[in-house]
Amino acid sequence: MSPSASTSPSPPVGSAERPAPGRTRRSGVPDPAARPAGRLAELPARVALVVVWSSGFLSGTLGLRYAAPYTFAALRFALAGLALLAVAAIRRQRLPRGRRLLHLAVAGVLVQAVQFSSIYVGMDLGVPSGLAALIIALYPLTASLLAVPLLHERVSAGQLLGLVLGLGGVALAVAEGIRLSLDCLPGLCFLALGLLGISAGTVYQKRFCGQMEPVSGNAVQLLAASLVVLVPALLAEGWDVHFTAAYWPVLLWSALVNSVIGVGLLYRLLQRHGTSQVSSLFQLVPMCTAALGALLLGQRLGPLTLAGLALATAGTLLTHRVRR
Repeated sequence: MSPSASTSPSPPVGSAERPAPGRTRRSGVPDPAARPAGRLAELPARVALVVVWSSGFLSGTLGLRYAAPYTFAALRFALAGLALLAVAAIRRQRLPRGRRLLHLAVAGVLVQAVQFSSIYVGMDLGVPSGLAALIIALYPLTASLLAVPLLHERVSAGQLLGLVLGLGGVALAVAEGIRLSLDCLPGLCFLALGLLGISAGTVYQKRFCGQMEPVSGNAVQLLAASLVVLVPALLAEGWDVHFTAAYWPVLLWSALVNSVIGVGLLYRLLQRHGTSQVSSLFQLVPMCTAALGALLLGQRLGPLTLAGLALATAGTLLTHRVRR
């Protein structure tokens, strides 16, 4: 995920759950024999979504070699926002105005600026990308807890059990990192802030931005986020970035692939299947990120980290399974 655009935006109007496309009988009832073919047809998009979002944590790790965290975040958001703004102009889509514009900006700051800048700071302070992905993947659980007082939603006993398992998995994974180095503690605090940002942003998005247009809406959110993180990038970091030949591919991947293509894949699946089926895919992001980090970046995965990943994944899957 890259962790880059909003990870759980509300689906566009008319994106209710639909059966997979396929042959139908004369009575109008979908032919059960066609369902597996429909699911297989969607498999590449689902795999691509998980890989693209997982690669966002790796592109962040690589990008931090050439730019300070807030500076890297500002560049990513600005480049992705301008790209989506150009697409909106080509499609002749009007940008939101007035109160809708303000609500989109607030949601974008929470989901984009607070979440991803905190992730980048946390990884810059030594937290591995796999552990960062695991902590942020708890947001469906924390967002559910925030939704109880704010959206008057109910949390079942199964969801609470999933929350306990998820937090236990994070504790196991974090315990190994703390045992190896206490220097990770400040980074873990920033990741907790990022988790709070995406959780609050998800609830705000659901409450005030339920009918957001994907292209123009995300352009507004990304550009608002870029303006917010530009302040610490200039004042605290002094715009610390080295535009080398090796940095440009990382920046372009983070902005265009993680933010633009990743969001496009997300909305494509949301339009066909709704939120319940798509949200389950994000439970695979921490494991995929850890595997990619070990394979491409040589990041160490100890036994407690692996056990924590498995336990937290089980907890979030349980929470999703019992959610209505």
